[in-house]
Amino acid sequence: MQLAVIRQIGLAGRAQMTFHLCDNLRQITKAGIRHRHPDYTEQQVTQAYLRLILDENLYQQIFPENEISV
Repeated sequence: MQLAVIRQIGLAGRAQMTFHLCDNLRQITKAGIRHRHPDYTEQQVTQAYLRLILDENLYQQIFPENEISV
């Protein structure tokens, strides 16, 4: 039944669902960072999130002097 519904919503609907799921996951991850580090500013929360999702070398290129905990 679930598969039938997913087929019915079409490609645009599936893409929209995917974007909503990604947004929700980003919000949940950032909420976890805020919970573990209540003293972090929004910028620090974003940096910690990026540290989680980016390759370590890329993160160091973007934030060379930043040692933020996640």
